[in-house]
Amino acid sequence: MMLIGDIIRREAKIRGNKLAVVDGDIEYNYQEVNRRVNRLANALLEMEVVKGEKIAFMGNNSHHFLEFYFAVAKIGLIAVPINVRFSSDEASYVLRNAEVTLLIYDEDMEETLQKMRTTIPKVKQYISTGNVINNVLSYEELISHASDADPHEVVEPDDIAMIMFTSGATGFPRGVISTHRNIMANTNTMCLELDLVPEDISLLAMPLFHLGGLWPMLSMVYRGGTTVLMPRFDLEPMFEMIQNRKITFVNLVPTVLVRIISDPNISSYNLDSLRLIMYAGAPIPREQLKTAMKILGPYRFTTGLGATEANGALIHFRSSEHALEGPMADKLGSVGKDAMGVEIAIVDEDGKEVPNGQIGEITGRGDNIAQSYWKLPKESAETFKDGWLYTGDMGYRDQDGYIFIVDRKKDIIISGGENVSSREVEEVLYQHPAIYEAAVVGVPDKEWGESVKAVVVLKDGFAGKVDEKELMEFCAARLAGYKKPRYIDFLTELPKNAAGKIDKAELKKHYKGLFGR
Repeated sequence: MMLIGDIIRREAKIRGNKLAVVDGDIEYNYQEVNRRVNRLANALLEMEVVKGEKIAFMGNNSHHFLEFYFAVAKIGLIAVPINVRFSSDEASYVLRNAEVTLLIYDEDMEETLQKMRTTIPKVKQYISTGNVINNVLSYEELISHASDADPHEVVEPDDIAMIMFTSGATGFPRGVISTHRNIMANTNTMCLELDLVPEDISLLAMPLFHLGGLWPMLSMVYRGGTTVLMPRFDLEPMFEMIQNRKITFVNLVPTVLVRIISDPNISSYNLDSLRLIMYAGAPIPREQLKTAMKILGPYRFTTGLGATEANGALIHFRSSEHALEGPMADKLGSVGKDAMGVEIAIVDEDGKEVPNGQIGEITGRGDNIAQSYWKLPKESAETFKDGWLYTGDMGYRDQDGYIFIVDRKKDIIISGGENVSSREVEEVLYQHPAIYEAAVVGVPDKEWGESVKAVVVLKDGFAGKVDEKELMEFCAARLAGYKKPRYIDFLTELPKNAAGKIDKAELKKHYKGLFGR
């Protein structure tokens, strides 16, 4: 079967002169990218790395990061992407835990690196993509002296290709072990589900250290399209890139999509080239989705349910299924049906599949499912069971086969013995015209065990005009008594993780031990 390193080798052969990567003022065609990948791979071999060794990259989106993934894949090394938003303690933990021996990093990571260098003794070599200090090797100088011939190392489908660490919502980050087979299975799935073509131009706004950035990059290269890199997300530059580069595809988290449709300058830009906008990684309230569809057009949107442990997609809701009117309008809010190559089962606490309409935990199996967690046998046994990935998402399948997520298992609030879906309460809050962002969490309650607490951000112009009483009455008219928030906090911004998703773990950490308020 085709492996990760084969992707860029193939495209260099059949689409060599086609524009592959845009990184600011730098543009490379497929032949140029493949030659640079080969040079890095051969330079690493000259440094006497051995198959199975873990090599890390710490930096923002760049052509260097893209080259890193393909180079290590070609010679049987294991990629360990480092989240640049990790604290120095978290990054140090990941590098030690994964037993990384060589680290490639961006120049602006130097300060973070200096804080943890003494804590990562197994890292024997450092390579900087920018200016070098402290006897660090220069990326560009290193590859300039290496051969651009294909290394042709022996790599097997079930060799480990990557250990990607999750954001660490529950303690320190957990490393997900993925093979070439796992990653290629998802890459094939996404190319098929999204109907990608060589004429597509992708704007990569999600970080490459996150799965939401990696799978779009791999899928676009696999189809011979063009990838335009954004080092960091910024709204106005994004609009300009879409307009000037005629972007056809972008993958976003819902919080970013909301920022896009809320921006007063959106009408100043021509975004007509966009044929596919993927919103995923977190739920989006129906009201916000409807607004986005009215502003940007209904059949440009697509979503699904994915996971780092699945290397991407489990469930997919196609753009052709997004409708504001007619029978399909009732499906808005669904994450779709089983993605190509994946089987989904919704199960009870005993692992038995439940009937349509009944809520259970969403599980999936397929070649894309990762092997296990790195050095975490207990957590692995709880998540990977008999070939099935237990996602921790609670949902149901309707009579037409569409799957709807109710909540994360860990986000269900149990108040007075009753289960409350935080997402259901959030959906109601988003119906209020003043709400820009909302997150609902359980807080300790001496009488009920947990109480429902909402934390909201108001739209511009509503500060001081909407109070807690009004929002509580709004919810009371639309929710059962035990579901309505007992407390509401107003913030100017909700905490976000590295992928831009609302960070409920951070909110829970803040309110832990605080009764009520």
